[in-house]
Amino acid sequence: MAYYSKGQFGEAKKVFESIVKQDDNNAEAHYRLGRVLMIRAFRDEDSAVDHMERAVELNPNSADYQYGLGAAYGTKAQNAGFIKQAFLAPKVKSAFLKAVELDPKHVEAHIGLAQYYQQAPGIMGGDNEKAWKEADVIVQLDEVRGRAFKAGLYLADKKMPEAERELTTLTTNRAKDWRAWRAAGSFYLRNQRSDDAIAVFQKYVELRPDTSDSHARLAQAYLQKKEADLAMSAAKKAVALEKDSFNAVSFLAYAHELKGQKKEARENYERLLSMDLNPDQKKNVEQKIKELQN
Repeated sequence: MAYYSKGQFGEAKKVFESIVKQDDNNAEAHYRLGRVLMIRAFRDEDSAVDHMERAVELNPNSADYQYGLGAAYGTKAQNAGFIKQAFLAPKVKSAFLKAVELDPKHVEAHIGLAQYYQQAPGIMGGDNEKAWKEADVIVQLDEVRGRAFKAGLYLADKKMPEAERELTTLTTNRAKDWRAWRAAGSFYLRNQRSDDAIAVFQKYVELRPDTSDSHARLAQAYLQKKEADLAMSAAKKAVALEKDSFNAVSFLAYAHELKGQKKEARENYERLLSMDLNPDQKKNVEQKIKELQN
């Protein structure tokens, strides 16, 4: 779990695999391994489903395990054909509903259920009205995640003003909650609203000045706007606070790259190779280094 919480998923995967090999009845290890196997870089949908099914088999009354099973089925359905999706859809919905039944305050399960209602075709149980109802439940349980989710629903309906209203309400109601500013900044960043993202992430930094992630996200927003000097300053602060942060070092390397400082950029990309990288990250970093050697 220490590896997992630090984002060192490769190391976490090895430990969880070792545990289930020694004790196939360890439900928590099956669940945690299933979670790792749903991460894009380590994605193995079939194995994730197998481990989640085993966790539920061992403890069917765990809301976490039921949620994990629904998420695994959903991940598998994303890359499946229509016929297989039709087979998996009721399993996704059933697992999320079971999780909510076991724990009505399980935020992730409500989010999963809301996403299902939003994304599934009507013939498979999709229902936009139910998605909005679930979103309201999520707001009551966790306003930060709930309003961020509602902003996403509005955006899907191409209603940017309404989406922004949710974020404004969120940051007003939760002005001292760093998660609110982080969520709002991430929304603006995803939608190429660099200036808005910068302003919001500056508030995030103000609330959490001793956290690498706040400075790294501000650096990312500056990079999106091609403000290399400001990005470099923020990235350096992020690295100083957490020297092994993949994002912080990556943003610092890219800032040097934007300024045409190939040597410094390459040195920072090379630093990344000593970290616990997933295969995709390693491939991308090696490609960057190769490009900068020319």
